[in-house]
Amino acid sequence: MTPFVSDHPDYYPPPHLKDWLQNRGEVLPFTLQDLSGESLRYFRSKNPVAVFRVSASLFESIASFQTESLDEFLQASSGPGEIKWMVSLPGISDDYHLRFLRREPEGHNGVQPSGFGQSGHAHASGSEPDSLVAEPQWDGAEERLVTGLSSEYQPFELSVDTLCFDGQTWSGNEQARADYLAGVLRPLEGTDLALHPSTSDVLRIPGVASMLDFDLEPSFRSALKGAWSEEKAGELNRKFLRKCFQKIVCGARPSTGFLIMDELGALDWFLPDLAKGKGLTQNRYHSHDIFHHLIYACDAVDEPILKLRLAALLHDIGKSDTRREQPGGEATFHNHEVVGARITERIMRRFGFDSNLGKRVRFLVRNHMFHYTSEWSDRAVRRFMQKVSPSQLEDLIALRLADRKGSGKRQALPRAIKDLIRHIEEIKRQERELKVRDLKIGGNDLMELGMKPGPEMGDLLKSLLDQVKAEEIPNDRDALLEAARRQLLETIA
Repeated sequence: MTPFVSDHPDYYPPPHLKDWLQNRGEVLPFTLQDLSGESLRYFRSKNPVAVFRVSASLFESIASFQTESLDEFLQASSGPGEIKWMVSLPGISDDYHLRFLRREPEGHNGVQPSGFGQSGHAHASGSEPDSLVAEPQWDGAEERLVTGLSSEYQPFELSVDTLCFDGQTWSGNEQARADYLAGVLRPLEGTDLALHPSTSDVLRIPGVASMLDFDLEPSFRSALKGAWSEEKAGELNRKFLRKCFQKIVCGARPSTGFLIMDELGALDWFLPDLAKGKGLTQNRYHSHDIFHHLIYACDAVDEPILKLRLAALLHDIGKSDTRREQPGGEATFHNHEVVGARITERIMRRFGFDSNLGKRVRFLVRNHMFHYTSEWSDRAVRRFMQKVSPSQLEDLIALRLADRKGSGKRQALPRAIKDLIRHIEEIKRQERELKVRDLKIGGNDLMELGMKPGPEMGDLLKSLLDQVKAEEIPNDRDALLEAARRQLLETIA
């Protein structure tokens, strides 16, 4: 079967994930054949998360298994089945989370297994890196727990979620395979669109589309559009909204999700500051309006690093409010980075992002317009280095590249950025060099040898420094004093 093809990489489980799964075979109770189609969205968006199937009986036994030992937790499970569970694999290492998802098997009669808290998760130790979407979860039956929706609400499955990985490709029923090949999202056959979707699905599905870089099947698109309600959206939990936002931003192609959300009529409510950039032209250096420039800049950040994707999406968010059109048709955006930083702070608070993440994103938005010229002195560059740490400079450069690519330009670094990097490296080289103040003797030592303060003392210290750099003498107090005595005697003679 020929897979759906887009210009994004990593459609299949990446080799390092396959190797990790196979190498852990003695502990993990599954094979690659157990991968559920829900894994597709995580593989496609480069988030190392895999969804597997386990049996109902195994689900019961594991749910009530009480231990903090991850190996014991894993060794207790074995065998395929109908219950889905998820492992997020930060860096594909031994430091990971294990999550069992609340999903009623056939004959389970809706009774929740013991051993679960209100979150519906069993947690093992581990930590998630910056590159992962925070709290990656399957957006399935448990979603009613985090959205505050009615317990009668049952999120529907998509046809591609029923696919299984056979070690070579994804296979399933005829409709699922056809949707996979076409790159299309549609509800599982038999889903009653008169009951589904809901307003929460209008916000949830763009995230799935972004993670997969798939489009919506036309009748599904119409059903979603008809389900949108700002009043009901206002009742949704902030955590759910943040999850929707993160899944779009950290997807395989963020622009896909934002464009679909706009088509469904939800973007003006979800991110009004982004939506207001639609149709607002920039200048001759930009091929797109403000809205499209921002979502394409977000696409241009290759890795799903949340702070960089958010910074790329929001870096010019202040342009809509600062846009002034000149007589010739050109637009100006004076201080848009300052206004954009304020808007960014407001957006980060509205969605409940971590305050430290908010500060980092705000910093990048506020400083993305830094402009280096050959007129910058060493002192000016040093001031810049005090303001911007090496890691922050690396992020600003990544943001500048995304900005250029989102403007329709070639991706190469601008010459000014290359010159700034060279200037910084030269200053670092100079700072690494030994200086007079680094010598193990100083002016007081020379005065004890009978030398008077003055230019000659400075010349002697510089001479000693040159000898140390040339490795003619060591930077040792006794050796330096001996060399100083010798040079003083030569001067007297």
